[in-house]
Amino acid sequence: MQIVATRTRIGIDPPTYAYRVYVPMTELSPERQRLISYRSNFGIGPRDAYFARIEDVIAPMAHLEAPAGTVRYAKAKAIEEVASRLSAIILRPLFPEMIADVLPFRFIVPAAPPNAVVQATVHDLTARYETTRTMLGALTPRMLGVQTDGTAT
Repeated sequence: MQIVATRTRIGIDPPTYAYRVYVPMTELSPERQRLISYRSNFGIGPRDAYFARIEDVIAPMAHLEAPAGTVRYAKAKAIEEVASRLSAIILRPLFPEMIADVLPFRFIVPAAPPNAVVQATVHDLTARYETTRTMLGALTPRMLGVQTDGTAT
């Protein structure tokens, strides 16, 4: 599965960054694409290229199909927590300075590297919430199949 990882500077002093992982919508089934309401190019692709957040990729279809309400909200929080830890694992080999165990909103990087967009591949993460949740403590970038050609833009 193709992914796009980003490093974006969001603070000046100290230098803080936002790290994110996105999946091109073209990597997802039309059924899943239809159920993902929050899609964007997130400023990293052409205007007509849309990406999904990791939580929407790993979520079970039943969750995406569920009506809004407290049950869906509670499950969404659990999925977001797993997605945050999963994203941190994926980002480590792509951006070695990002050493957090959970993807932070802001991360201080004293070296102040430039903004970057890295294209990479991972094993298919579609609807893998339950599997990922149960294995989270043992997952490594290698187990997830994180690979890149080493080029960043």
